[in-house]
Amino acid sequence: MNELYAADPLACNTASDLALLLKSFGPYAGRYLATYPSNWISQIESQFDTAGEIENARVKTLLRRAKESMTLVAPILPWHEEKEWIVNASAFLAQTETRSVFFNALIAAEAKPPSVHLLHELDLPPTADELIFATVREYARITKMLLLYSSEIALIDPYLDPRSRNYAPVLKALLESAPKGKCKRILLWARESALIKTNSPAIERNDIESALRELARHANLKHGSSVEMFLVADERQQTKMHGRYLLSIKGGIRLDQGFQKLPEGRRVDVGPIGKTTHDEQLGIYFEDKHDMQIVHHIAFDIG
Repeated sequence: MNELYAADPLACNTASDLALLLKSFGPYAGRYLATYPSNWISQIESQFDTAGEIENARVKTLLRRAKESMTLVAPILPWHEEKEWIVNASAFLAQTETRSVFFNALIAAEAKPPSVHLLHELDLPPTADELIFATVREYARITKMLLLYSSEIALIDPYLDPRSRNYAPVLKALLESAPKGKCKRILLWARESALIKTNSPAIERNDIESALRELARHANLKHGSSVEMFLVADERQQTKMHGRYLLSIKGGIRLDQGFQKLPEGRRVDVGPIGKTTHDEQLGIYFEDKHDMQIVHHIAFDIG
């Protein structure tokens, strides 16, 4: 999940090559393609300036859609004009755990050292599902891209309790990732009956809000950001909270055990969700296409 690849602009000789490259990446695949160097898109476009009107138009359309769909992401990495692409990019191959940004693999025009692929030999699985250890660090890793490149994020988990010692550390890590990128609105959805377990619901709701505000305060969210939490009743409704997801309008991640850290050594299944599931979940959690009863709504802005 969240693997970052880089491709030499010269690896694409035709619009069909570019389409072949791009189809392996994006939120629905769970892996991403870096625009490296920063003018990668313009380099691709310039290669097709004399390729004919139809071919040129197809390339521009492919690139535009890739940007809009978050297939392409833009890490800020050094570039040395005097060096070849493969030399520049190889300096950021994932070789140690000390790099904050790195490429998991490269797609080159010619050279083929380890961790470097040729485009027409690239054989990636359709999606980057994986089993991860249920640790804070791993949850932060697999959600990083959507948190960095999405303006709005929803966390859906019936048991998502900011007071819980299993959930709070994961929420803290995810909230801390948000201000490093574009995210300025965070929505949390949970089942009211799973969180409210005493005969003092008003007190418990206040405790939940206080815990959430404290997590948001420590995360240093951007000025003007907003946080909302919806506690819902779905026991008798047609719409029920079954799946546990991180959602944005760009894509989503399925988390088999939700946003909780588990005992050491426990592993959980995570993976990107497909377009059909994504569209359905967007309708429920971003467009209010559901019949769940919102029992309590917490909302606050970061001043």
